[in-house]
Amino acid sequence: MKYSIGILTTVLLVMAVALSGCDNKSDNVDRAESNVAEAERDLEIAKSEVEAELREYRANNTERIKEYNRKISDIEQRIENETNDEVRVELEEKLEELKETHNELKREMNNYQASGRDDLEEFKDSFTNKMDDLGDSLDEFFSSDATTSTRN
Repeated sequence: MKYSIGILTTVLLVMAVALSGCDNKSDNVDRAESNVAEAERDLEIAKSEVEAELREYRANNTERIKEYNRKISDIEQRIENETNDEVRVELEEKLEELKETHNELKREMNNYQASGRDDLEEFKDSFTNKMDDLGDSLDEFFSSDATTSTRN
C-alpha cells in the first residue's frame, strides 16, 4: 500500500507540474500577444507623430516657397529693365538655374514620404540647407559678378 500511495503521489505530482507548466505557456502566449498589440499601438502613434511633424514642416516651407516665388518675380522684373543685352542674357541664365533648383525643391517636398523619425530628421536637415542656399542665392542675385546698368 505504501508503494501504491507513493506511485499515486508521484503521478499526481507529475500531473500537477505538467498542468502548471501548461498554464505558464498559456500565460506566456497571452503576454506575448499583449506585447505585440502594445508594440503595434506604439508604432501607430509614432507614425502619426512623424506624419504630423511632416505636415507642419511642409506648411512652414510652403510659406518659404511662396516667398521665393515673389523674389524670383522681383528679379525677373529687374532683369526686364536691364538695358545691356549681354548682361540681361547672363542674368536670365543665372535665374533659370535658380528657378530649376526652386522647382526641384518643390518636387522633393511634395514627393517626400517619411519612413521613420530618423529619416524625417535627415530629410529636414538636408532640405533646410538647400532652401537656405537658394534663399541666399536669391538675396545676393545682383551682388555677384554680373553688374547691371539697371536703374532702380
